[in-house]
Amino acid sequence: MKAWRWLCGLSLGACCLVQGVAAPIELTDAELADVSGQGMIDLSNYSYAGNDFMRMTLNADMQISANLTGIQLGQYTYTVRNGTGSDIPQLSLGISNGTDAQRLVTLSNPYLEFVTAGTGASEQIVGLRLGFGGISGDIGLLANQISGSLLINGGAAGNVDSSADTLGGKRWDGSCSAGATNCLALSSVSAVQAGNSSGPSRDFFISLLKQAVQFAPAATGMSAPATAQSGFWLNWTDRLQALLVNQPVPPNLPKTGN
Repeated sequence: MKAWRWLCGLSLGACCLVQGVAAPIELTDAELADVSGQGMIDLSNYSYAGNDFMRMTLNADMQISANLTGIQLGQYTYTVRNGTGSDIPQLSLGISNGTDAQRLVTLSNPYLEFVTAGTGASEQIVGLRLGFGGISGDIGLLANQISGSLLINGGAAGNVDSSADTLGGKRWDGSCSAGATNCLALSSVSAVQAGNSSGPSRDFFISLLKQAVQFAPAATGMSAPATAQSGFWLNWTDRLQALLVNQPVPPNLPKTGN
């Protein structure tokens, strides 16, 4: 279950990246009147499309540079595409052959959300998902197949769009069908840029579910995401642009010197 270990590692790593809290100091009443704050962890419950959700959100922004390999999403019996599996051999958060700013990816408000269905004695946990309120930065990408909903805007080169897959994105190889227009093959993309001048990319999540689940829109004014299918499922369609096409995946090496 490599994807599960990656999910746990990323969530723990995100928590560890939050800077330590300074020792408490005493404030006068006048000083307290000028202070406002927000709890670091927010717990919320809501219902949507027949399911109940409990979310734990870490109210924090963090910057990270990391290389992730061997991510596998969707290794389960699926007769139609059992031969392909679903994997992302390389995912680099940040690139090192550009500016210093490109070395880091900003992750905002990471959350862990549990999904339940039924009531009373019949209530059961359907699954969970890990996501971020926002992602901004440059990301190296090498993807053979995915199970999920993905939209990468490639401009004049076309779009990587899993909604065009007749099987709904399960173990989708990202290829373009014969005669397709405005289509960019997933294998052609070697780096993406998350976020744009309007703000960060807002709908990234990876879910692990026993059955299909319809999640709520990621933000006000956005449409609900495509229904997440059983097993591991990746969702990422908002403000995601192709940075490099038909080129090698950019390096993400540690910075040396000053």
